[in-house]
Parts: sequence; structure tokens; C-alpha cells
Amino acid sequence: MKTDYGRLGSESLKRLEASARNVEAVQTKFLLNWLNENRDTEFGRRYGFAQMDSVREYQKKVPLSTYEDYARAVDRMIDGEKNILTARDAVYFCISSGTVGDEKYIPLTEYDLEAHYTFMYGAVFGQVREHYRDLDEADVFGKIFQIGEFAKTYMPDGKMNGIRSSCVYQWLDRNGEFDASDYCVPKEILFPETLEDQLYVKVRFALEERGLTAIHGVFINRIAGVIEYILRNWEALLNDMEYGTVSADIPEKQKKYLADKLPPNPERARELRGISCEERHKGIIRKIWKNIKYILAIGGDSFFYYTEKVRGYADGVPVHYFVFAASEGVFGLAENMDSADRYMLLPESVFFEFIPVNGDHDHTPLLIGEVKAGEKYELVVTNRSGLYRYRLGDVVKVVGMHEMAPVVKFCYRRSQVINIAGEKSNQQQFDMAIKRFMELARTEVRGYCVCEDFSEIAPGYLFYMECEEAPRDADAIFEECMCAANPEYRSCRNMREIRPLQIRFLREGSFRRYEQRLAERGKPMAQSKMPHFLNTEEKKRFFAAQTKLL
Repeated sequence: MKTDYGRLGSESLKRLEASARNVEAVQTKFLLNWLNENRDTEFGRRYGFAQMDSVREYQKKVPLSTYEDYARAVDRMIDGEKNILTARDAVYFCISSGTVGDEKYIPLTEYDLEAHYTFMYGAVFGQVREHYRDLDEADVFGKIFQIGEFAKTYMPDGKMNGIRSSCVYQWLDRNGEFDASDYCVPKEILFPETLEDQLYVKVRFALEERGLTAIHGVFINRIAGVIEYILRNWEALLNDMEYGTVSADIPEKQKKYLADKLPPNPERARELRGISCEERHKGIIRKIWKNIKYILAIGGDSFFYYTEKVRGYADGVPVHYFVFAASEGVFGLAENMDSADRYMLLPESVFFEFIPVNGDHDHTPLLIGEVKAGEKYELVVTNRSGLYRYRLGDVVKVVGMHEMAPVVKFCYRRSQVINIAGEKSNQQQFDMAIKRFMELARTEVRGYCVCEDFSEIAPGYLFYMECEEAPRDADAIFEECMCAANPEYRSCRNMREIRPLQIRFLREGSFRRYEQRLAERGKPMAQSKMPHFLNTEEKKRFFAAQTKLL
């Protein structure tokens, strides 16, 4: 069974474009149909879904919510109770980390997974095909190097669980609709028995595959990390390829597996050795895989260091910046290939409401046809799995329109701000300050994280940075950048309500070691992204221990 990516992509994209041309009607129909279907659920009876015949009535009668409002209901669903939030049963429980690290379980219905499949999976292939409309389909869709691995894990009653990015693959495989032959690694590597670091194994298979046309990941820092792993271990990997050996410190079962699956391949090793040391950085992706057509990963300003790294490694290979999504749903799709930080909202995926960030929060949230370009909003969603008027916590800025569908840029998480004296510094402002700091200090910041520092009488900001080199007067330079990025911070500094910020520089590889630590604890590497806010004591201790002496 070979997936017809061209047909799937075309059908999915046509459906999306049709809904984008008529977003208000599509949103209204989606919501009212969903309320009618769930009128006899426990939640539907509580709020009178059966009597609701308009969007405004829904907004008036159903309160805004957060995960805590559903936690008990989800526990009951896990215990096997039905008809609580939705008439449809949950078939997958998405595991998500809370703000302070507590696990949350988000139930997903097949109705939700169908939207995921259409708009987060199928429509991507449609956009890729549109980008390469002049090429034969066989030249566009070949083997995929999927960076993530998706262990099949289950709830006590046998329902599937795991991270959002793997749910559609597990669901397709359960239904006999997943074709592992589309990927450069065997199915048992994509779906390992347990979540474990299989980077060496996957890289070995990927390097062998001449016909690779795509690299898929979730976050772009993971793509950069895999390429850097290949570059750091270049000679060892090619020696192993040539002689059929395994030099990496991996479990014996993996060594035996590779010996059985990958015999010596001196011809391919010789081909790759033709890439000289001087040529191994800029454009290395296309030099290894000459038929590569695109890279799929979430990137942009929130991952600016790694986005630029991957662009350098790709040297012209387009990047599809994938989706704007969370455990609670799929919200937006990258507007086009190579369009970073521009996600068109998906009218059929969830029902959207928008709370203006700079407006009166006591007013009813706006609907999709009422938002304005240039304004920022906190998203509220009603999804296909039983979350109603759910405050997602994500703040987005409307940056344009695709047909009638808003195109947004993710700005920051409402809960992830540093607020010592009313200044409310958010990730978007930190990212702006870091980019300016790199320009003024003439250095590269590989990663940063921040926390409040109450160790002295006046509070302040404590930054940890992993830099190419530690610049002189770094604190003063970055202070200037922070004041420019957040005028409220500058005002608090002028009033001496906040003392000057401090930077502690980290040893090389600190963020990579943090990622490895998470992997050792069973956190899926596919879902790994850079920590920016040190919101637990454990995170603070880890990065404090990585500080280097200057």
C-alpha cells in the first residue's frame, strides 16, 4: 500500500481553501452541529445545548474554561464513563505537560483525529505538491526521514495515548492505513516498544537512503540537532556504514538489529566521503540527499537560532513551517511553503473566539470575522473532543488574511511572562532582545532561559545563555536590548523597581544535555523544544549547575 500523497494533498487543500472562503458560515455550522450532537451529554444538559440556536447564545450561557474545569471529567472518562463531554468516545488520550510540569490528559475523539489527518497531515502534502507543480509526482514524494519516534503506549483500558504529534500515526496504523514503506526507517523503529533514544539507528538508515525527498520533524531545533549529530560523528558514521559496524554506545538489541538490517555499504560511504570537510556545513542536507525537496518543522522567531542554522544546512531547500497546534487541537497551517510565523486558521478544525489583549476583557470575545489585522488576541477554542470555550493561553497577532481566514503569528503563552513590577515581559519581547543582543555583541546565542531573581533586596531578571563566546559588558548590552524590547521594563528600571539584569553563561552543549536528560526520563524527543522560562525548581537547579566560570 503506497499512500497517494498527491490525491490526499489535493483533496485536503481544496477542502481547506473552500472553508477559508466562507469562514463565518463554516464556523457557525461547525459549532451548532457540535452542540446538537452533544445536547444529551452530561455537559450538554448542564448548559442547555438543546435550546441553543446561535453562537451568541452559546457565548452567553457557557462560561470560559481552563483545564482544571475538565480534570475531574477526564478522570472519569479514563475510568470508563461515557457521555460526559461528548457523545463520541475518546480513542486517544493526549499527554501534555502543564505549566509547572504536571501531566494533563486531553481526550481525543475520532472526529478530532479526522481533522488532524486532513489539515495537519493531508493539506501539508497538498501545499508541497503546489510548490512543485511543474515536477512529476514521483520526484516530489519519495522516502521521508521522520525524526520523531512514536512508541505505542496505552491507557489501562487499552486506549491509545501519547503526544499529539504521534496520534495520527498510531490511529492510522491501528486502522491498517499506515504505510511504513514511505519512510526511510522500518516500522519497528518508527513505533518502538518503548520511547528511547534511537537517533544513531535512525541516522544510519537515513544516510543509506539516496532517494530521500523530505525530512519531517515537529520543532526545528530537533532538525538542527540531528544534522549537527551527523556532522559531529561524520567519520564514525561512515566507517560504520562501510564496514557494517556499530561504534555508538547503544543497547545490544539495537546493535544486533542494525547488523541484520544494514550490511556493509562501502559504495555509499565512498560517495559521502566525497563531501570534503570544507563543504560539510553550508548546504550539507542537499549534498547528502540530492533529491531532497522540503523540510517540515515548526520554526520562525521563537526558534530563530535554530531556524537560521537549518536554513544554512538546507541552502535553498524550502522549509514548510508545519502547523500551529497544541494537545488541545490543530489551529493553523503554515500559509505557504517557506512562510515562517504565518499560520492560516482552520475554520473546520475548532471553533475560535478571540479575547483582545489590549481591550476590555469583560466584553464578549470576538468571533473569527471580527478580528483586525495588527491586533493581538488570546485564543479561546471549542474543539472536537469536548473542550468548550477553552482558554488556550496562546496569544497571537493577526498578520494578514488567506481568503477570509485570519493568518496569525504566535506571540507568547499568557502564563509564561516575567512580571515582577507590572512590566509583563513575554517571550516575544525576550526573542526581540536576544536578536538585537546578537547583533550588538557580535555573538550567537544558541539558547536562553530566564527566571525571576529575588536573591537581593530589589528583584531582577536572571538569564542563562549558551553563546558562541561570552561578550564583554554583556549585561549592559543586553539591558539596553531589553529596555528597547519592552518599554514597561524600561520604565520599571528607571523607577528602580527592578535592578539591572544578570547573565550567567552556560557551558557548551547545556541545552543538548537538558534534552538528553528529558529523553532519559521518557519524554518524547519529537516533542522537545527549547525551555525559555525556568518555572520549576528542578529547571533552575539544572541550568545553575551548567554555568561556566569566566
